[in-house]
Amino acid sequence: MFLTSAQRKSLMETAMQHKGTGSRITAIDAVVARLYHENPCAFHTVASLEQRVFFHAPDSDIPYLAAIKPHVPAPRQEDVSAA
Repeated sequence: MFLTSAQRKSLMETAMQHKGTGSRITAIDAVVARLYHENPCAFHTVASLEQRVFFHAPDSDIPYLAAIKPHVPAPRQEDVSAA
């Protein structure tokens, strides 16, 4: 199941209304929490993520089945300045 058109529109409008403000992520998180309550089947679970194949491997502890391109960690700041 997916988010409905109205739910997607609500999320996009919230992101645009708060663009460039420090409260943008907080506002988006609030909408996502409401959408999750309204439509939990539209969101991945650990079990569904474990079946996903990503193009780029996630760079965190997100579970997944496979990735086309492995995650390459960014060089540490001191490594960049030494070059």
